[in-house]
Amino acid sequence: MSYQKSLLVAALVSGFIAGGCAANKRIEGNEVPLEPQTNDVNMPPQAAPPVPPVEVAAPPEVPTPEPTPEAQAPPPPEPTPNPCHDYIVVKGDTLWGISGSSNGYNDYFLWPLIFKANRDQITDPDLIYPKQDFCIRQDFDDKDKQKARKDASDTPKYVPHTKPRETLPVDYF
Repeated sequence: MSYQKSLLVAALVSGFIAGGCAANKRIEGNEVPLEPQTNDVNMPPQAAPPVPPVEVAAPPEVPTPEPTPEAQAPPPPEPTPNPCHDYIVVKGDTLWGISGSSNGYNDYFLWPLIFKANRDQITDPDLIYPKQDFCIRQDFDDKDKQKARKDASDTPKYVPHTKPRETLPVDYF
């Protein structure tokens, strides 16, 4: 290959590299193209079709009911929990024994509280019977417990009897 041919090939190659495939559309000097140089057909941009306005209806007005006397009344009180648990008497039970057990108060001297809470079933604290259903109340305050301990201490020693006493030795109430 001759020197001139090699210069020509070099010029073509450099023009191809500088201008890409479209070497004939090369920009010379400081020229700035006014439009992009492409082979694509310029199509005008299409505007989106107009969206018709949507009317939003207001929600219908709901009349506010007039407050009734029932609606203004305070809510009923919540039921209070049962202040006692049941204990069914079995043969051999005594108020002293029930009171001292874990089903009672874990304190033998609080037996007058069981007597007081079940006065409708017990006429004499010495005489209780199997199948009686006692309420073991848990809502006694400290004052009631102190009085019960004192009454239990003041109660005379048990004397066997089969009929209820007309007068109890201590005022348990």
